[in-house]
Amino acid sequence: MQSNLTRFKSDRKFSLMSYEASHGPLLLRSGKTDKYPTRIDVVILDVRALEIRSWFEGFEIAQAEHTYLNNFRSNPIEMMETGLNVYAISGQRWQGFILGGKLLVREDEADIMAPSALLSNFGIP
Repeated sequence: MQSNLTRFKSDRKFSLMSYEASHGPLLLRSGKTDKYPTRIDVVILDVRALEIRSWFEGFEIAQAEHTYLNNFRSNPIEMMETGLNVYAISGQRWQGFILGGKLLVREDEADIMAPSALLSNFGIP
């Protein structure tokens, strides 16, 4: 597991698998394919606001300055609190943001619908 990351990039196809309001974990996942024998889970904890697509092929997420949020009409800067990070997320011809806590990544051999070890490490099923 890679934790406390400030950046992650992949050319693989990812889907938004889950988001829960209780602890705010957001799970983005790339499943196993003939080309890739592993799945990749990308989790951001304590998410307060986001603007992303439900699936995307290739993306980059990188920690950004708070001012990055000024470009979004939903005014997510109002949700900013101590301990949260701004993540710029972008793919082919689109950009968005995630306002949340830690960025975690794990690559494993589990099936597409198997629970994420990243979430169970924090007591989230």
